[in-house]
Amino acid sequence: EQDTTKKEFPGQSRKDIVRQMIGIRKKFDTYKSFANAPMDSVITRKQREGAIQLHANYFPSVVLINDGNGKFTMSQLPVQAQFSVLNGMLVHDFDGDGNLDVLINGNDYGTEVNLGRYDALNGLMLKGDGKGNFNPLSILQSGVYIPENGKSLVGLKGNNGNFLLAASQNKGPLKIFELKRKDKIIPLAPFDEDVTVTYKSGKTQKREIGYGSSFLSQSGRFITIDSNVSSVEIKNNKGVVRKLSVQ
Repeated sequence: EQDTTKKEFPGQSRKDIVRQMIGIRKKFDTYKSFANAPMDSVITRKQREGAIQLHANYFPSVVLINDGNGKFTMSQLPVQAQFSVLNGMLVHDFDGDGNLDVLINGNDYGTEVNLGRYDALNGLMLKGDGKGNFNPLSILQSGVYIPENGKSLVGLKGNNGNFLLAASQNKGPLKIFELKRKDKIIPLAPFDEDVTVTYKSGKTQKREIGYGSSFLSQSGRFITIDSNVSSVEIKNNKGVVRKLSVQ
């Protein structure tokens, strides 16, 4: 195994760094003392010489809304989405109100023993209002319960033409949920990249279509529409548009 320590911390061996890390655990016996300690008392300036230093200044989980023309609006998700790690995520109009919602599968059991598991999520449905805001629903409201080490989340077409959700849990059972509302499923071609949905009210909605979503997830190639939709335009990666009239 190649030792890359010299590039990251010149003049220090791997054993030296391990010894220093163990010393930190002995020096700070509580989380509070470690959190309040200045950097120089944790890792000295000499130890940091030549080290790569990265800085982070924003930590909440957010949603980025594509406004077009290379511009995005960033909206911070509600506090319920900040409780744990977010892995699988699926954007879909789950309640048929014409606004896109977000479903989340999360948690992480692979953390260090002294940190404990990130296990505060049991699956989370965020109801969208069409303006970039999302409100959390309870488990009773959403019907989605994913209590363990949640990872991937995908949308699938069932044998009866129904919309299914598949949520994986590492070293746990695969959970399947069925959308009670019966929507029409429209298959997509391999190179379709976005869909514009027009509702009978005159409202339009643009949905981006990609390959893969969040944690190692790839949903089926289709969209769903309900009885409130009047037409659908599908554009592929060459700019060719086909319009479907909904009966």
